[in-house]
Amino acid sequence: MTKPFARSIAALSALLIAATGMTVAAGSALADTDVKPRKSACTADPNNYACLRVSDRREVSGEPVTFRGSLSKEAQRQLAAWTRGENTICLTRYEPAPLKDGSWPWQTLDQACTTLNPNGTFGMTVFLGVQGLHFYGVEMGPCRADEDRCGNADPGLIGVGNTKKDRVVAVRTIAP
Repeated sequence: MTKPFARSIAALSALLIAATGMTVAAGSALADTDVKPRKSACTADPNNYACLRVSDRREVSGEPVTFRGSLSKEAQRQLAAWTRGENTICLTRYEPAPLKDGSWPWQTLDQACTTLNPNGTFGMTVFLGVQGLHFYGVEMGPCRADEDRCGNADPGLIGVGNTKKDRVVAVRTIAP
């Protein structure tokens, strides 16, 4: 086995473990405790793999909201491999409650994407048109890697089920 191939397998394995852990954690976190809406959250395992912070937890619908965050060196490597160096990340929006099966309805906000800064930080100002309480996360942008990586891995960086102390980034948008 060549070293680049071994590193690719190790990186993909780490990503799959993180993705699987995120899926399992989403179901188990809800069985044990409720999530805690906050202005900021970081992943629990691996510790601080990705962090996200919002400027306001309550905002008038249609007004701008700023999200900022950072990715660990390992998350930056995974993102670079996933996007083939484009380093695009996108905001994700989750419903405020899970379905009966424990899964969380979510959507990628394709209009809320940005590139990662060279120092591993990012920021984006978005207009959240949907009213009500929603939770937010970040995922890797469009996959540009090979079919194996794109088809068999989860692009999630931080969401509702993989956060430290069950914290989730929450914004409630209200009518003007």
